Amino acid sequence: MPQLARPDGVELYWEEAGDGPGVLLCNTFNLNPLDGLVSRLAASRRVVTYEVRGVGRSTLSGPYDVGTGVEDAEALLEEAGPVEVALGIGDGAHRALRLADARPDLVERVVFTSTALGRPGEANAPGFSGSTEVLFALMSLMRRDYRSGLRQMLAGSAHDEDFERERVEELAATVPQEASLGYLEAWISAGSVDTARRLGDRLTVLAYPGNAWFPVEMYEALRDALTHACFELVEDGPMTRPDLTADVLLRVSAPATG
Repeated sequence: MPQLARPDGVELYWEEAGDGPGVLLCNTFNLNPLDGLVSRLAASRRVVTYEVRGVGRSTLSGPYDVGTGVEDAEALLEEAGPVEVALGIGDGAHRALRLADARPDLVERVVFTSTALGRPGEANAPGFSGSTEVLFALMSLMRRDYRSGLRQMLAGSAHDEDFERERVEELAATVPQEASLGYLEAWISAGSVDTARRLGDRLTVLAYPGNAWFPVEMYEALRDALTHACFELVEDGPMTRPDLTADVLLRVSAPATG
């Protein structure tokens, strides 16, 4: 599989599947399994996926800040070619939004889900992700007991205990503790509301119920800030119901007619 060489010696693992209008999947650092989404999209789209530096099959080295992540994604699309839409999941949403804002020639539109765009601790921020105390407690737990921290991070995401247990072991094997802490710290301090606002109607916000970290109410609170964005409510997220997210991405990335 191809590896993208970066100037600092890091190599990024990436893949491409299918043919047609391009879709970039900016996954979260904890590598949510997206095979079902990729297979659905690849039937009629060119799908580009990659693993961020420090995790999985990419070089296990930072830095883990958002700026470096955007530069990596930009270099990837300069190699693989521009896309009609980027899907941002978790901290990947910040990379997708900032890349689309800076390089509309590489990313035309963005769909994002399962993330908080604002800084933690803002007044009345809904969900676990809106609580400074919860986030700092999670970071502290992950430093002391990595597996327990991973388990806490996965809790409240509408999956059963067996699934969470398997995911904890998978994450512990593929995402080093240093990378998790680095990406989480960068995610907590990131704020991309202004960037999202600049995208206007190039942005689609995808919300689904049952996630205690990123509840529907969190996205509803963004409506006043992102007045030109499209907000869509689906039954479940891209892991559990990839068909629903695929439907949105297919519609957003459809070639213009007429």
